[in-house]
Amino acid sequence: MDDFEDSFKDAIEAGQRNLRATKLLNNWCFHAEFIRSSGRGMIEAETGLPIGHMGVQCKFSKKNSMLCWLLEDAAYDFYKNNCKGCKDRVPVGFPNIMSFVGPREDAAEKRKYAREEEKRERKQKQTNRQQERAKLRYELSLEETFVLDLLDELDRSDIARDDPRLEQLANLAPETFTRKVIKHLLPAVLYESLPYSNPAAKALLKAPLKPEEKFSVAVRLVTSYEESQTAIDVILSDAGKLTEGDLTKVLSRFVSMALGPPPGMHFGMGEPIRLNAAPIRSLFKQRHAEICAEIDVLLRSANPKKIGEAIEIILATESDDLLSKHAESIFAKLMRRRLLLPSERRDSSVLYYLREAASKCLELFPEETDKIIQSFLADNDDTGKEEAHRTYGSVLRHSYREKTHIGTAQRIAFRRLLWAATESPENIMDKAGQFFRHSWDEFAQLAAEHFDDLIGAAAILSEKYEQVDKKRALELADNVLDHMERGNKRTAIDSLQEALIEWAAVGAKFKGREGIEQFLELYRRLPENQTQMRGNMIAHVSKLLTGVESLMIVLTDWYRSLMDESQLIRARAVQAWENMPYDLVKNFPDLFFEAFSVLLTDPYVIVHRAAVHALRHRSFPEEKRGLIKRGLLNLIFYYSQQSKQEDFVVDCIDAFAFLCLSSEERKGKLGQWLSAILLTLEGSALYHAVDRLHYGFKNVPGFVKVALKSIQNDYTRSISIDDCAAAILGAPNSELRNCVEDIKKAFEALRPFKPEGFFEALLYATALTKAGDHATANACFIELMASIPLEDRNEQWRLEAALVAVASEIEHAIGGGEVFVELIEKWSSLLSELEKENEKRTKLRNFPPSFFIED
Repeated sequence: MDDFEDSFKDAIEAGQRNLRATKLLNNWCFHAEFIRSSGRGMIEAETGLPIGHMGVQCKFSKKNSMLCWLLEDAAYDFYKNNCKGCKDRVPVGFPNIMSFVGPREDAAEKRKYAREEEKRERKQKQTNRQQERAKLRYELSLEETFVLDLLDELDRSDIARDDPRLEQLANLAPETFTRKVIKHLLPAVLYESLPYSNPAAKALLKAPLKPEEKFSVAVRLVTSYEESQTAIDVILSDAGKLTEGDLTKVLSRFVSMALGPPPGMHFGMGEPIRLNAAPIRSLFKQRHAEICAEIDVLLRSANPKKIGEAIEIILATESDDLLSKHAESIFAKLMRRRLLLPSERRDSSVLYYLREAASKCLELFPEETDKIIQSFLADNDDTGKEEAHRTYGSVLRHSYREKTHIGTAQRIAFRRLLWAATESPENIMDKAGQFFRHSWDEFAQLAAEHFDDLIGAAAILSEKYEQVDKKRALELADNVLDHMERGNKRTAIDSLQEALIEWAAVGAKFKGREGIEQFLELYRRLPENQTQMRGNMIAHVSKLLTGVESLMIVLTDWYRSLMDESQLIRARAVQAWENMPYDLVKNFPDLFFEAFSVLLTDPYVIVHRAAVHALRHRSFPEEKRGLIKRGLLNLIFYYSQQSKQEDFVVDCIDAFAFLCLSSEERKGKLGQWLSAILLTLEGSALYHAVDRLHYGFKNVPGFVKVALKSIQNDYTRSISIDDCAAAILGAPNSELRNCVEDIKKAFEALRPFKPEGFFEALLYATALTKAGDHATANACFIELMASIPLEDRNEQWRLEAALVAVASEIEHAIGGGEVFVELIEKWSSLLSELEKENEKRTKLRNFPPSFFIED
């Protein structure tokens, strides 16, 4: 992967710095608390270094630091906002955070001093210009001084770069721009960078300048990256006058106008960038020789920036001749970038434009470019292979459901990627293999033309699949890692073979009846022992269907596969039901559905799993569901008694509840039995039970107990408790009344109470209130309030908890017919305090001062 080593080193370095910073923070103050975002990465797990986003908090401060990648940044921010002048600090030891805070503060002071010096110099120069204009006034007429008046207003640092007033004055009163005014403005426009330089340049283009002056002003305006069509027209009207230096600058500006920034380098949410390639094309025609020479010089450079500039010029001019001339150089730098451009990372603009140029070369000159790519592949460099596959893949881009152009380039790319994917099928990150992992109807024509190649490649993968296990005989010893590696290789090869056969099915479907019969004939001719490929072919038989006629063609082979001797073939045949077109279901014979239902009683687990998975992803006809009801019930009963099959039990219950369970049955003993099974689950199965079933099982007896168990499970809490909360809040009151003890246990599990657990505590209080147990809900929040430390940072939390406790008391009083006037007054008082506290917190910064500017 690009940049992996650098990213790994950066992570290790950050972890080492964070480890040191935590020790310094602990020595700084007894009250300083280290906090961090949740989650641990593989590098941290392996090294033990603290790697992640971290921050600082203190009980004497309502404002924490922003979580930063480097703890030093967070500690520095917290120090500036909270620690300076703090009287509650309790030093622990030395060294402390001042070892990195001190140098940062010194550097900040130096930058502040430098800015102040720059400001003083700028102010002095501004005063000198004002004095110069004041002297000039004595030599000018009244009308001419209007320009100086406007310059006095514009000569400020806060003036907008595109202030239009000078240009408007030139349009309305061009006579005010006399020769004396022009002589005063020209130096500021041509040689200085003043607040009004660009507005003055635009105004001077409207004034009666000499031709050479107008040309110089236009060049300055364009090279300042100002949008001025007038300046562009002036330059292009006589581009031969451009000096070598000015040509380079103007060329760079025109290229940027034609290409815009690379993706990911356009900041801001303003108007979309309007591209304009006309200026660069016109300039290229007029200065063709010089620009070609400039490209040659830039491409010969070892500097990546200059190489990128050359490629940008080639792309901006849209010259086929330039692409053809430099195609070999483009691919040399791209496919050998590990050696020639080692400093360029994956977000590099140089690599982006090299790839764009390579793609255009392949599109325009497919056969010649293919020869160039193959010649560089002889280097046997992994980076070169990746770039070659990326280039081939670039001409196979498409828009969803839009007609795609299929030409020579696309045919070459498809064939090259196909055989490249077959060479290294175990590499799931390979660009060639990734293209074939998903089939696209937009390229059905290519799949049809390369049908034999796809089937041949799939057959080669069968041999490679078998070869993985044959290698075991050559190994001296077996271990867990070797076993896992072989399993991963088999999975990757099988996945790619399945994808290639899916492409073949798409191609066969495109060819019509002839293609479908060809696909099925190949399937029939496969040897019985080729179960892997036979299974992958029959799994995509439903991809061949276009109507009743195609169904009649495939039905015999599909039915026979459902009854095949091999459990793998039976499993893959039932898997094909997942992609079955809805409108053809009514045309299936009863015999097919009976065969399907028989598979639910198959002796092999792989068949059971495939059948249940298919039922969960493609509905069974309502009038045929009686065939599968008993089979699904038996699977639920059997696998609920087995260990290590909990997730499959959830799948079975999900399919059974959706297809075979009426609303009355859900509320009856059958629903209660299913809830009892779900209540025995743990870990991922328990999480998935609530995640998948909480909508349909809202009124099922006992399901809320499943949600209450899941919400306390570590696996669920590591992902999300939202579905559990929805199940608890949506449960009927009668069900909640049966779970009061479970709710209390869940509340007690939150101890010690923390602010981030307040939502969950509120959830349990609400559930107890719905259950009618107001006294218990009130007692829970009184306990919560008592546990909240009396610290400024916890004031908001304390007020929120007090409000909920009072609300519970009010509900209890209403239910018991007691007087609650004082409780209402207490509620109003707490609400007022909370509003004041929230108002104070809104004044706290969301970002530290150093987030954008370190000072």
